[in-house]
Amino acid sequence: MSWKHLVVLVAVIGVVGLWIARSPAVREARFPMPAGKVYVVECGGCHTAYAPGLLPARSWHRIMNELEAHFGEDASLAEPQYFAILKELETLAADGSYADMRMGRISGSIPPDAQPLRFSETAFFRHLHDEVPPEYWKQKRIGTPSNCIACHPRANEGRYDEGEVVIPRG
Repeated sequence: MSWKHLVVLVAVIGVVGLWIARSPAVREARFPMPAGKVYVVECGGCHTAYAPGLLPARSWHRIMNELEAHFGEDASLAEPQYFAILKELETLAADGSYADMRMGRISGSIPPDAQPLRFSETAFFRHLHDEVPPEYWKQKRIGTPSNCIACHPRANEGRYDEGEVVIPRG
C-alpha cells in the first residue's frame, strides 16, 4: 500500500470516527415529555413518569382504558386530566407524530398486534439491558425492571442517558 493510499485510508477512518462519535446514540436516550405538570403529577406520583416514546400509542390507549385496575390500583382520572394526558401520550408515543429514529426502533421491536403494558417487556428494552446481571433487578432499591428511576435518576424528565445511570447498591 502506498503512502497516498494510507493517508486516504486514515482520513476516511477519521471522518467516519467523528461521524459516529457525533451521531446520537442509544447512550443518549432522551425522549420528549408531556408539557405541563399533569402527567408527571398524576402518573409520576406513584411510579416513574415513563417517557411516552417508550411505548406505541396502542399500548398507551390500553393503559389509559384500564386505569380503574391499573396494576392492582385504581388510578382513575377526572375527564379533563384523562383526555389531556391521553392526547399527549398519543402525540409523543413511539409511533406518534414526534417519533424519531430511536422511537422507531422501539416501535419496530413491538409486533404490530401487541399492546405491551410495560416497556420492560419489549425486545428493545431487553436489548438495552442485556448486560445487566439478573441479580441487580432483585436488589431492594430496584426491585423490578420497570422501576426506571432507580437507575435513571432523570427518567421523569425523559432522560435515560447511559452516562447518567447510577446502579443503587443494596
